[in-house]
Amino acid sequence: MQFNKRPAPDLYKPYAFEGNPAYFKNLHEVEWRGQLRSSTGGAQFRIRYYGELYTWQVKQKPAHLEAHYRNYGRHFNGLIAATNEAPELVYAEDAVTGERILLFDYSLHGYDNLFCNEWDFSKIPQRQADKIYRDAAGNEVFEVVVCTFNNIDYEDEDEHFLGPEGKATLLNGSKVDISFLQRNGFDGISILLYDKDGEKVMVHQRELA
Repeated sequence: MQFNKRPAPDLYKPYAFEGNPAYFKNLHEVEWRGQLRSSTGGAQFRIRYYGELYTWQVKQKPAHLEAHYRNYGRHFNGLIAATNEAPELVYAEDAVTGERILLFDYSLHGYDNLFCNEWDFSKIPQRQADKIYRDAAGNEVFEVVVCTFNNIDYEDEDEHFLGPEGKATLLNGSKVDISFLQRNGFDGISILLYDKDGEKVMVHQRELA
């Protein structure tokens, strides 16, 4: 059974598959979702990142705690976020072969970076994704699911994006068609991890428009 009605973003297409059906429940109309698989077929990964883990206080009341657990997981240990010096960078590393797959670079991916964000890379320090994510239970090997959200209807709003030649001009000067924007101009992203017991934890989330 095919769950997605939207095409995969170019970044994930070589590695995404619709694996465990449990990971594809309640797929939103504006959402694309893919489980990660390495080039050798591996589905167990460590998360390596540059950034900081962002956490917040949750009201210690049953309703608030249950909503937090439902959205972020019972072993939530923070969302990977930018530092004061540079945007976050997230990789999945095959737990067996060590192959690294880029999951997200806040200086490159999504709507904001196609049309809005102008980064001065001369002022951004070199980012090393040398931290390993561990959840609050100490797990560091997971199955990985990426979710992107596409709330912008590029076909319906094409007059705002396309020039006379039928192409959109990106911030870097590249000219692309509507199908490129539909795949890569997502305006939100979440990265979910599942441990050996099937427990979910969210490790990254960002709005991109």
